[in-house]
Amino acid sequence: MRVLLLRPAAEKKSMARVLPLGLLAIGSVLKRAGHQVKILDLRISNSPDEELSSVMKSFNPQVVGIGVMTIECKYGFIDAAKVKKLNPDVTIIFGGPHCSHEPRFILNDPNVDLMVSGEGDLTIAELIDALEQGRDIENISGIAYKKNGSYIRTADRPVIRDLDKFDQEYDLINLERYFNFQSSMDFFPVFRNKRFLPLVTSRGCPFKCTYCHDIFDKSIQYRSPKAVVDEIEYLINKYGVREFHIVDDVFNVNMKRAKIVLDAIIQKNLNIHISFPNGLRADFFDDELIDKMQRAGVYRMALGIESGSQRIQDMIQKDLDINIIYGVVEKLTRARMSVHGFFMLGFPSETRKEMEATIDFACDLGLTTANFSLVIPNPGTDLRQTFIESRESNFEDFSEYTFDVASCNASEVEGDDLIKLKQEANRKFYLSLQRFKHVLRAVEPKWIVRSMINTPLALLWRNAISPTNAPTQN
Repeated sequence: MRVLLLRPAAEKKSMARVLPLGLLAIGSVLKRAGHQVKILDLRISNSPDEELSSVMKSFNPQVVGIGVMTIECKYGFIDAAKVKKLNPDVTIIFGGPHCSHEPRFILNDPNVDLMVSGEGDLTIAELIDALEQGRDIENISGIAYKKNGSYIRTADRPVIRDLDKFDQEYDLINLERYFNFQSSMDFFPVFRNKRFLPLVTSRGCPFKCTYCHDIFDKSIQYRSPKAVVDEIEYLINKYGVREFHIVDDVFNVNMKRAKIVLDAIIQKNLNIHISFPNGLRADFFDDELIDKMQRAGVYRMALGIESGSQRIQDMIQKDLDINIIYGVVEKLTRARMSVHGFFMLGFPSETRKEMEATIDFACDLGLTTANFSLVIPNPGTDLRQTFIESRESNFEDFSEYTFDVASCNASEVEGDDLIKLKQEANRKFYLSLQRFKHVLRAVEPKWIVRSMINTPLALLWRNAISPTNAPTQN
């Protein structure tokens, strides 16, 4: 079958404009199964409507798969409507993190025919084969659909344990279009070589943080170190990639395995740059791991800290002792690694005092950069149920979800004040002589100028100064 895989044009709500690894993984499976596949990433298109219309006409897909995150879901539905208008007979399948909850929130849209829940690699191949052959789909695990006015969700599909057999078919995408951005994540704007790509070495996370999805069943599966290094070498030799942003959920949770991967990179003498923009655990470092990271080419990483209140840490089941973070950041800084901190404001029952403690904690740490997001009760998470119980509201208008607007606030701080606290956090963090000193300690002199321009100033403008900053909603 002809299958078009689409990432919506999400305007300013997109978390990143990086290579869509999820669509690439799905496309690779379908290509190897003998289907014709095209990937269309409208986030990087200058004329998304025109490009969508052109591809629909030239490729004439029989199936369109749309991958969405919750904060982008509005645009997924908009593009689904556009696709149906261009070709009413096409079958539209939704997938991605937003599809990890009740099917009615996706399938109530008349333009969406099917939904894939959880990992889609095996599910999509089985589903497309069934559609092509006209077979019944009721026994396919991991999907949902409408039947006689009801929403049918089949049994969950077990997580994939052996990741090594799922190679990426990079020729499905024009990689050159992705060598023009500053990072794998828009809130992490820095690179050392513009020819960088994101890389996954594992899937999933064994922790049970209440704000996080469980697509991978709260477990973690690893690619072998050999498979990781083979892919790195392939991308270096085939596409001239010189920097890799490892976007695992928790690369360092298995420190023994992390060291083996880093050793393999060191032994190959690949001379690459490495960053970890997706967040590492602050409580899984030792001196040996830091040394190996430095030798392998790691120059920047993010730590998922979330809160400076131990009560909040315990409530969200982060299982993190905040007292250890000072020492970890100091060691990483001495190793000339720039450290970014992820923080969240607005947890259920969180007080102004606790939010101010988080802001002060972030400012006191020796971080190079930080970002302060408003809490989002994403579907499929324990946190969403807590929000529902706290405010007796289902918060079903997911199109209003954003890291910048208090559209679903369950904290003890009013929405207007929550926005002001977020903006004040960025100003207090970045407009500080101390921050400049931390940058000098963490970043080598030859990278100072570009890092100072591309990173703290860009984040400050985007989050605290820009006149286009998101409006307040209550």
